[in-house]
Order: sequence, then C-alpha cells, then structure tokens
Amino acid sequence: MEKTKLEGRIGAYKLLKRLKEKGYLRKERIKKIRQKFNIPYHTLYTWDKYNKSPYGKRKIIHRKELLYVIGSLLGDGCPYYWKNGRIFMVIISGEKEFIEKYSYKLSKCTGKRIKGYFDISKNVWNLKTCNAELYFLFKEIRENLRDLPKILKNGNYFENSLEFIEGFFDAEGCVKVIKEKVRKTPKICLDICCTNYEILELIRKLLKRHLSINARYSIQKPKTHWRGHNKKTIYHLRIYKKEFIRKFFENIHTIKLKPEKVFYVENWLNNGR
Repeated sequence: MEKTKLEGRIGAYKLLKRLKEKGYLRKERIKKIRQKFNIPYHTLYTWDKYNKSPYGKRKIIHRKELLYVIGSLLGDGCPYYWKNGRIFMVIISGEKEFIEKYSYKLSKCTGKRIKGYFDISKNVWNLKTCNAELYFLFKEIRENLRDLPKILKNGNYFENSLEFIEGFFDAEGCVKVIKEKVRKTPKICLDICCTNYEILELIRKLLKRHLSINARYSIQKPKTHWRGHNKKTIYHLRIYKKEFIRKFFENIHTIKLKPEKVFYVENWLNNGR
C-alpha cells in the first residue's frame, strides 16, 4: 500500500478510536469517519466491531515490553520506507547482545521472533522489522515526544517506565569505571548520552518519580576542529551517588553491565570490601 494512502487510513483509524473513547455511538462515529475520509463502510465497521486495524494481521500487542522497544528505537533506531517495495521498515543497530534482547522484547509484542544479522562492512549487528504499525508508532513518537507519557501510563506506569529506561540505557547508556591515582577504589558513574534533551529530561523525571534517583546533567557544547566537527550539543545525564547506582541496578537489568565491570561495581558499592 502506498505511504500516503496508508497514512490516511491510519488517521481515520485513530479518529475512530478517539470518538469511541468519547462515547459516540457506533453509527455516529462510523458516519463521521466515512464523511471525512471516504473509507468503505464495511471497513470501518470491521475496525470498530472486531478490533481490526489498517495495519493488517501483524498487529502490535501493547504490553510493557513495547516500552523497551520504543526506548531502544529512540536511542539506536531508524524508520525507513522502501517506496519501490512499498514496505514500512524499522531498523535498529548495536552489539549482538543488545540486538538479541531487543528481538526477544519485540517478539512479545508481535508474536514473531526476528533474528538480527551482522554487517561486516560496518562491524555492527542490525535487525530489520517490516511492520507498518511499529513504523508509524516510532515515527510519530520521535517527531512528537508529548505522546509518549500517555503510552507509558497505558497499563502499569511503573513497569512501563522501567522498561523504557532500560531500553534507552541499553542503546545509549554506559557504566563508567573511573580510575584515579588518588582513589584506591575506582568509582562508578552511570552515563546516558544523547543530543535530544527532551528524551533525557523525561528519563530524569521517570527515575526521580519511580526510583527516587537524582540524576544531573553535564553538557558538551558543539566544537569545530581540523578533523571534523560536532554540530549538536551533547547532553549527558549522569548518576554518581552509591545509593542511586545500587537502586538503578536493582531495578534496571541492563546489558551495559559487562562481566568485566561487575567486580568494579560491587567493589565500589561495598566500599572496597
């Protein structure tokens, strides 16, 4: 299906759901949608009565794992429309462990497990998902983050928030081991790096609300030098305090805590004992 045509049907579908939430009778809401979008009556009736959608058979189940998927995509994902094949695709890249975890979480929402593949030329793992609903959901959230809090609150707000934070941290986070000569025990810092301040601010608020973790910012301003240039400001959301780091790892099961870093983290949290 052509992109513009599907976008029109998706707009009609969303409006139909909103009218239903507002209490319009089936006959009234179908009539309004029919007049505005000129979609066949039997199609609208099927969407309304049988919970069908313009996305086809591969409908996404909205559960907590979807928030991990969204968080991961906002970090390392890309929506792609292949015009010649009329395919709506979502692509994500990262290390093997991240792609495997993302694949598992996504399968919980689609009912189908998709394997990633290794791109030798770029030395990175990729995973491509041909799913129009995921494509438009990710695209809309990326363009307008104001819709994200509503999705987070659809279900268990606490669990959804942790999944979202975990997904974004797996994509853009880092467990830093800071070794200094004056320190006998290297200290630990959790760092989430992004050029989009709005995403980091949402994560900061979620960490504070659900885990009572205070995170603070560090800012890298754009720099120009002879080897290249960074045109965007880079924001770092960092967690330093031991009790906050402990609480983070108790609730967020990130792939970024590599085996070689576990010793340093435990040593730091236990004051070198």
